[in-house]
Amino acid sequence: MDNTAKVEGLLKQLDAQRDAYLETFSKVHELLAQNLATTAQTKFESEGSPESPRSPRPSAFRITTGSTAEDRKQSEVPSTLQTSSASRATGEESDQEHDECYYVQLREHLQNYKWDFGCKRILETVVDNPVRLQQEWLFPNTPGPADDRSHYSGYQIFDVGTDGAPLPVDVTQVESVTSKATAIWHAIKDINQPSKERKAVGRITTLRELSPILFGAVHLTMYRSFDVDELFRHLVDSESSSSHVHRAFSNDSRQQSSFVFSLEYFTILGDECKPMKWQLADRQEQRARHHIPITRCSSVIALSLSGKPIRKVRNPGRRVKNSSSYGHAYDPWAPWQVLNLQCYPDWKSSTDVHESSRNYVNGPEAFMVTLLGEYRDAQRRFDDIYRRITKLITPSLNFMFDASLRDALLFEDRDFTFSRRYFWAFQTLGIINDSIKSMIDAYDDAFPASVWDGTHKTLWPLLEPDAPRSAFYRRKMASLKQQFEAEIANLRALIDENNARRAEVRSLRDQLFSGTSVLESRKSVEQTEITVQQGHNIKLLTLVSIFFLPLTFVTSVFGMTNMPEGAHFWLFGVVTATVCVPFFVLIGSLNTTRGMKFWREKSGKRRDGLNDQGTKGGEDGNDGQGEPVTRSRSAQEGITMRLMKWGTGKSELPQKMPRR
Repeated sequence: MDNTAKVEGLLKQLDAQRDAYLETFSKVHELLAQNLATTAQTKFESEGSPESPRSPRPSAFRITTGSTAEDRKQSEVPSTLQTSSASRATGEESDQEHDECYYVQLREHLQNYKWDFGCKRILETVVDNPVRLQQEWLFPNTPGPADDRSHYSGYQIFDVGTDGAPLPVDVTQVESVTSKATAIWHAIKDINQPSKERKAVGRITTLRELSPILFGAVHLTMYRSFDVDELFRHLVDSESSSSHVHRAFSNDSRQQSSFVFSLEYFTILGDECKPMKWQLADRQEQRARHHIPITRCSSVIALSLSGKPIRKVRNPGRRVKNSSSYGHAYDPWAPWQVLNLQCYPDWKSSTDVHESSRNYVNGPEAFMVTLLGEYRDAQRRFDDIYRRITKLITPSLNFMFDASLRDALLFEDRDFTFSRRYFWAFQTLGIINDSIKSMIDAYDDAFPASVWDGTHKTLWPLLEPDAPRSAFYRRKMASLKQQFEAEIANLRALIDENNARRAEVRSLRDQLFSGTSVLESRKSVEQTEITVQQGHNIKLLTLVSIFFLPLTFVTSVFGMTNMPEGAHFWLFGVVTATVCVPFFVLIGSLNTTRGMKFWREKSGKRRDGLNDQGTKGGEDGNDGQGEPVTRSRSAQEGITMRLMKWGTGKSELPQKMPRR
């Protein structure tokens, strides 16, 4: 016990010394960077050079060390990669050296990191291609379409200051000179450079349809704040929507301080927009006129809170290990980052979710606003699919006036066009309903009433509920709750509309089957009539053949060479009449129902009489009293008599029982 206490004391001292060292180091770094920036700026002004474009995103940052309530009131800046302020101020060789240093870090990260299955699928064309990693420039250095899909990418990045207003990170100059991929790289690689610009306490990063190399860049810049491996798995896995916000008892500290929402549903492929290799999508090159190309889309919204935990919570679970018996809650007012990765190949992502006119109280509010925008985007995509399916199954107005069109809709063709269409529409609407239900369930599971009130034990608890900012935060969360409830109600109404459309599709399919069945019945009746006619023809041919059969027999007999050579025509006639007349009578009677019944009864009685005669028992077929006795009955009586004699001692038991 004494050793344990000593170890804990030493660890506390070590933590305190480490925090003091980090804070001192951060301050020294800020002072040096400011001096360098001032020197560089003075040099440029003295030389009369035009002011070089400042970095849209500052780089130096202050690491969070405060843990008291007073320290938490001060907005702190999020931690990320550091950059040289001199390179940002001059834009000369130091800038190139700075970029090359980052490229080296990215190459080493892509080569040496132990990627899991989800990351490998996303980064397949990068990590499995050593030649690609040895190129001088990892990102396309020219504007326009690129082979790595970077021309599909989109981005929106905001720095949020102490006033809560999001300021867009402008990298249009970089994009115009190099490429979109390079601009995204410059926007996400650093934050909070010590300069005259304001310090950011929050960062909102929205990235759409990234190329594989940009996914690697996101992993490098974000993996200290987020479990990026987990985020990539959510993108790759074709599962239902899910929430991962109640993770205070996770063993990974990044998961304890991060809150993740994964949305999985469907959208219609945009024109000239191809899905990624790991996305489930309709990849038909040639599509029919009524074909609807659908792809599965995915999005991840994550919030990371920096700093130390503010509350230690006991795990109420019964089956927990010692390492997870306690969890931690994080301060909702801590510096924060919101990361939104969108994989929607449809060109329909909203760009008005975050605007400079908004004001965010803290990171949870920015996270909820981003999530609300994703739910609205999902509803728009669901509505689009619903309209397209409705158009697919609904006939045009010419249906009322064009008989050929009605016949085409009522009776199936040889390619089963409408059966295929109705089957696809019915099943697709059912799958979409399941996707909508999973989104609703994820929301209901993640945000109980205590979250909106700030009284939840682990999810964004308010340690100072009576403070003005806490009251203001609750009011804004109440407004967000109403908006979420409205979107959830719209999704539930969409489920009802899809179910009604499915019922209509089922009715159309049943009517199609009924019409096709009637048509097949008519065809069957026609085939039956043809078969009956063929039967009459065969019957006629058979009668003609039968008529000539006895005549052929008689002429064959009288045509033999061993017959008398004398001409006896009367004998030929008598034989012909004797053979043909009974034959014709028999065949004629058998050809009628009455005659067939007559001969059947006669042949049946004859057969029964032969069976009775063949089963008579005894020598004369009588049992002594004039009654017929069968052989089986006689054998049974004989066995019985012999057993009775043996029982009275007049006979011995036979060595072998007779067979029955």
